[in-house]
Amino acid sequence: MSEEPSYIDTHAHVQMAEFDGDRKDVLRRCWDSGVRWIVCPGVDLATSNLAGHLAQQEPGVFAAVGVHPEDCADAPSDYLAQLSALVARYREKTVAIGEIGLDFKEGTPDHMVQLRFFEEQLQLAVDLGLPVIVHSRLAVVECLRAISHFVGLHGVMHCFGGTPVDVEQAVGMGLCVSFTGNVTYPGAHATREALNACPLECLLLETDSPYMPPVPMRGKRNEPSFVVHTYHAVASLLDRDVIDLSQRIEQTARELFNHHDRGEHAREKDIQDHTQP
Repeated sequence: MSEEPSYIDTHAHVQMAEFDGDRKDVLRRCWDSGVRWIVCPGVDLATSNLAGHLAQQEPGVFAAVGVHPEDCADAPSDYLAQLSALVARYREKTVAIGEIGLDFKEGTPDHMVQLRFFEEQLQLAVDLGLPVIVHSRLAVVECLRAISHFVGLHGVMHCFGGTPVDVEQAVGMGLCVSFTGNVTYPGAHATREALNACPLECLLLETDSPYMPPVPMRGKRNEPSFVVHTYHAVASLLDRDVIDLSQRIEQTARELFNHHDRGEHAREKDIQDHTQP
């Protein structure tokens, strides 16, 4: 058993422009902090392509491709074919369809348009045998309802903002539930209630870099190395040893992102071979 925790950041947008000036340094700090590997989701075709390209360059980075609900109104009519092409191009390093979902915050695209894009990409994930990374701001119930229509689909409810009842429903559908640095915020009582309701075997942690840095990094640009703070905070909240917590989360992350069989490319082997010391 390892004497040091090993961390997984299951959601970090390190391909984004916010990191263009110092991406190599950000990733070096990530590996130096004990992060083993990260999942880098796109939010549109361009950032999905950048995620795949970065994953090809960096052994510890794995990509997800998808169109975010806030970006769906600008997607081209052939976006599904383009996403499929990206999965094929970055086949060895693409582990999910995401970030996809629903966002009912004021000012987002029409809800029915979002739902169509979400359902189309859920079907794409089923067709490709990939899990999904789901964004569900102010729309957790609606996201779970949509997912329930797709038999055998696996995935993670990212940056979870639902209730303990929502956690129970998500877990009952075979989904993982992921929490960000906002679980450390003083006012995040509801988020911590949801965390406490999540079975350990379904729990994932993330930064959602460059957004929502955990305490004590609030006010800074978030980056993957900061996930260490979230792990320690969650270990304290759940009264668990951080090494045990990190090992359980790594096992869950491997199971989720290796759930599909991609022919000759054994993703479990890829992730094991590409982890950083």
